[in-house]
Amino acid sequence: MAELYGIFVDLDLCTGCHACEIACKQENNVPVGTQWIKIIPIGPEELDRKLCMDFMPVMTDGCTFCEHRLNQNLEPRCVDNCPTQALYFYKNPAEVLSALQDGRRHQVCKLKAEVPAFG
Repeated sequence: MAELYGIFVDLDLCTGCHACEIACKQENNVPVGTQWIKIIPIGPEELDRKLCMDFMPVMTDGCTFCEHRLNQNLEPRCVDNCPTQALYFYKNPAEVLSALQDGRRHQVCKLKAEVPAFG
C-alpha cells in the first residue's frame, strides 16, 4: 500500500502568526521572494453578530514535507514550530481518514501519496 502523508490545519487554533512560514524558509533555505507555505487570511466576516477571521496555511509544490527531517523520524519544521499546535502531520491513511471524520474544522494543507515502484 502507498504511504500517505498529510499536513492539516485546525482552523480553530491557527492565529495567523506566520511562524510556519518563517520556520520553513529557515529550515529549507528557501530564497527571498519564494514561499513553500503561505498564510492566507479569510475574513473578517460577521458570524452571530461577532467578527470572525480564519487563517489558512497553504503549501506549494516546493513543499517536500521536510523529507530530510522525516528520515530522522522528525515532523516537518512548520508543524514542529507551530506555537498553537494548529498544524498536524499525519503519516498514514488511517490518521488522515480519522482527521477528516472527527468533526473539527480541519483544512488539508498538503496531501501526498508515495506510490511504490513496480518492477
